[in-house]
Amino acid sequence: MRAAIIDSLQCIDIIDKKVDDNEILKCFQGLSEHHDSEIKLYKSDIKKYIISFNWKGIDQWKIDCPVELNKIHKQGYATEDQSIAIIKEIYEKGNVDHIPGFIDVPIRHFTLDEMLQFKKEDDMMLKGEDPDDLSDTNLPKSTISTGSSNPKKDKEPSLVMGAQLGDSENKNRTPTPSKIKTTPNTVKKSKPATNDNSLFSI
Repeated sequence: MRAAIIDSLQCIDIIDKKVDDNEILKCFQGLSEHHDSEIKLYKSDIKKYIISFNWKGIDQWKIDCPVELNKIHKQGYATEDQSIAIIKEIYEKGNVDHIPGFIDVPIRHFTLDEMLQFKKEDDMMLKGEDPDDLSDTNLPKSTISTGSSNPKKDKEPSLVMGAQLGDSENKNRTPTPSKIKTTPNTVKKSKPATNDNSLFSI
């Protein structure tokens, strides 16, 4: 098995290296926690790689296995321990037949995160839940509207000559006649029918 190893923080950029299972595991565990850190395993042609591991976060790796190169790739997120188990399986079998929880991603059109979102929405619809609830819960708290952006302050009493200023102003204010609103003769248009099946599953 051959490997391409990239680690910008440690200035490692190896495109073609023959490695056994013990050596590749040491390389994998020694990679920096950086988004550029990546390992690709392949047999002879790096363009036809078997699998790649790309660091995404603490104990989170994005795994990519081409099914149809540059068209359909089986992808998913895995922990470091899960990634190590997958590497060992590749060296034992030569490939990975099935990785639980991974999904097919048409990489020319969608990302892994988008496909996971579609899957979550489809699962909610099958349960009779509203997928629109996902957009509300994903919003930061600061963007969720709770009413007027400028809440009214309670009027504090201001005493002038023994009477409240607010009350004296209200007493001296003469009411103004309200304008009579006229509504034009318009015909109210009904909303076009929406298609409840607008969400699709790939």
